[in-house]
This record gives sequence, structure tokens and C-alpha cells, in this order.
Amino acid sequence: MKRGLFTVLALSACGIITPLVFGEDLKLSLADLSAFEYQPEVPESGDKVVRGDKAYLMSFLPEEVYKLDKKSISITGYMMPIKSDGQVVKEFLLVANTMACCYGVMPSYNEFIYVKMSGPGALAVDNVPITLHGRLSIEETWENGFFSHLYAVRGQKVEIGNF
Repeated sequence: MKRGLFTVLALSACGIITPLVFGEDLKLSLADLSAFEYQPEVPESGDKVVRGDKAYLMSFLPEEVYKLDKKSISITGYMMPIKSDGQVVKEFLLVANTMACCYGVMPSYNEFIYVKMSGPGALAVDNVPITLHGRLSIEETWENGFFSHLYAVRGQKVEIGNF
């Protein structure tokens, strides 16, 4: 039986179990990162604004989610390319389903991850689940007055078709 992230974190904090770790990565789901209400406030500046201080983030993030900052993770979802060079994607959004791409149903602010790949990038795939491995960063980021992301991963590896 698969346990949710919060159950695993709570039980591991009490010393009852050890979190599920695959290699060095903590296995997460996008549902783990979006299980709370989040409506960001638009900053006054139209420049790039990064809100990463603990007091600000803890004003809306559950503690279990905040503790994931700077952790190595693996997470499965679908790729929405942002920057690519031919069939190699350097930057993409990781989303829970393909609805955002084809049907215009954008995920909520905390339901996607901005990914910037290390090295050469990842092979572009369409409508196929991928498992991303990398380090999670939690910082509310705005660019030119528009929300960019809350979650970012510096991608190390992408596995295609893994669940």
C-alpha cells in the first residue's frame, strides 16, 4: 500500500519509519506538493522578484513541504517544453497530466515544477510520463510582473515512461 508523503514524513520524524528513498532521491508526487491552497500576491516591482525567505514561505507552505527544499527528489509527470534545441529540451514544466498542453487547462500555481536541465538536456517526449531526478528548490519567482514558479528543479536525469 502506497503511503502519502505527509504520512511518511510524519512517521519518519517520530522515528517510526525511514522515508522511501530510491538511490539518493526522495520519491514525491505532484499531489504531495499541491495539497494546500496557494494564491500568490503580485509584487509591486515588475522586475525579477524571488521570494525565498523562510518566514514568507512558511506563511502558506505546510511545514512538511517546506522541509523538502534543497532535497534530491524523483517525481513523475509530463513534460511541457519551454526551451529546446531540436529534440533536446533544456527547460520545461513538469505537470501532473497533459490537459495543460492540449486543452488549455492550466495547473494552479503549486501544481507544476519549472525544470532546468543540467548538461545537454533531456529528450523531448509528448504525452508520455517521465520521471525527473534532481534537486528541488522552493522559491516564489516572478519575472516581468508575471508569476513564473514556486517549485524549481535542477534536473540531473529524465527517465522516459517510468512510473
